[in-house]
Amino acid sequence: MTNDEMKPGRFLRWQQARRTAARIAAHLASGGKVVVGTHTRATLYSGRHAELFRATRFGLYVRSGKRWECIDYCAIRLIPNRRPKPDRPVEDEEP
Repeated sequence: MTNDEMKPGRFLRWQQARRTAARIAAHLASGGKVVVGTHTRATLYSGRHAELFRATRFGLYVRSGKRWECIDYCAIRLIPNRRPKPDRPVEDEEP
């Protein structure tokens, strides 16, 4: 089989899943959060959930109980880690 006979984009889904899984893993490792949303619900994942994501040649999956659910067509939002606000100095009250 030559390159001309191969289907164009036959590994595209796998490549996109690996890229998205790498972005999710890096974001969770840096302390951020990930929201995976469908039409009916949204699930928030933090750093402790990093091992729940998997990229296969069939797409991007997340662990849900004993099952692996495909999240290829779900909305995935990366929420940055918020920095704590600096403490304001307490002003002395005059009697």
